[in-house]
Amino acid sequence: MAMADFAGSFEHSLDSKGRVIIPVSFREQLGENFTIALNSENTALALYPQTKWEEIKARLSQVRSTDVKGMMYVRYIMGNAFTGNIMDAQGRILLPQKLRSKVGLTRELVFVGMNEHVEIWDAARYQAQEAEAELDFADLLAHMEEKY
Repeated sequence: MAMADFAGSFEHSLDSKGRVIIPVSFREQLGENFTIALNSENTALALYPQTKWEEIKARLSQVRSTDVKGMMYVRYIMGNAFTGNIMDAQGRILLPQKLRSKVGLTRELVFVGMNEHVEIWDAARYQAQEAEAELDFADLLAHMEEKY
């Protein structure tokens, strides 16, 4: 299977049961049995297609069991990952309450395509982050040109 190519941002609302509709353009690429976890900055949720989650798990499995600090990281990541998720007939998924609380999700959400995965942000937090990126755009561009 080819690597997913997620792009764009879409606003959706969380329902009273903690479910949200996945944007149509992301559904097929996510596939069945995707993983819901925290993003790398613990600022949003991340939806990983199975192929990408397998890559993450392979990297985590390289941590030696005697590496206390490394194992603490692995435990945190794996303890906050919910695998085997599928959408219902309406394209909805249940976002685990534990994860919603960790990243402060409220009713209004923004889905953001991040190349190989999708992030789900609280709308107000995402708008603030986007405004900050716009203000610092020249610095962000210089960072990217220097690092990558």
